[in-house]
Amino acid sequence: MATTTHKSATSVTLAPLAEKSPFERFVQKYWILGAGVFLAVSGWIIYANQRSRQQKEARDASWEKVGASTTLEGFPRVPSAEPEQLEALAAELRGTEAGPWVLWMRANALANERNYSGAESALQQLRTDYPTHRLVTAVWSIDGKTSTLVDALSAGLASRGAWESANAFLFSNPAIESDAPRVRLKTDRGDIVLAIWTSRAPEHAKSFLELVDAGTYDGTKFHHIDPEFGIDGGDPNTVTGAPETWGQGGRERVIARESTGLFHFAGVVSAAAGASKNESAVGQFSILVEPRHDLDGTRDIFAVVESGLDVAKAIASAAQSANTPGRPETPVTLISAAREP
Repeated sequence: MATTTHKSATSVTLAPLAEKSPFERFVQKYWILGAGVFLAVSGWIIYANQRSRQQKEARDASWEKVGASTTLEGFPRVPSAEPEQLEALAAELRGTEAGPWVLWMRANALANERNYSGAESALQQLRTDYPTHRLVTAVWSIDGKTSTLVDALSAGLASRGAWESANAFLFSNPAIESDAPRVRLKTDRGDIVLAIWTSRAPEHAKSFLELVDAGTYDGTKFHHIDPEFGIDGGDPNTVTGAPETWGQGGRERVIARESTGLFHFAGVVSAAAGASKNESAVGQFSILVEPRHDLDGTRDIFAVVESGLDVAKAIASAAQSANTPGRPETPVTLISAAREP
């Protein structure tokens, strides 16, 4: 019987069509790493762009707050505000691009008010909070000397302060005596405390205190306001009279003018001028919120604001009647005038 013969198994080897190039082998080996690097670089570019956009938005927002909180004044037109407003703004914008510039503006605002110690404190805060800012580090040639802007302003403050101390009579009246009588004017906007200059204007001071003790000023209104001048009060016509008569009453009490040696700096209180240049109509008075040396020699000063000048400024800056400039749209009432104990 015939038997089937089986052939032994044959091994088969499949050869590639072509050998891989070195570049293909490199890609096959490192493609995962390369993809990771690509993703990392791409992610960093996206992050950097987003961060740059966010920083720009934050920078723009900080300057927008400066613009909204200040007004352009002077020439050249520069952002300006009260030192208290700039102090709050500097705290709010601390760490932003606008932050150091707000401190710089605050130092200048305080210097303009001749508060040189406060201005120097603002500069020191600028140095502490922003030690690498160009206001603190950049050196300029100023008046033939090299200095940073902060150091130059600081030196100027010290120089101006020393000169003004040596010539104080040019910038303020002498200090009033500590035992001078005080009168509190209570208004519906806040209180104003006056120190009465009995030593310099004894007859004016006596007349004013008599009117205070008699309650003459209680219930009257400040009938004339001007932010570049101040506020006028004391007219009894403002209690019951028609607005057209405001400013005409209280002039019947007249005394001779006195040689006080005082000048019309901000904060002084002077009597209204009489019909004659040698007389004062002491029933009415003015509280100045700005220096007005054009009045020197024409009116007599008998008091100075000891506290509450901000109240007087607020009253002086209120809206005026559209038909009668200087007359307040909503007059502020002098509720009472009384001596301090």
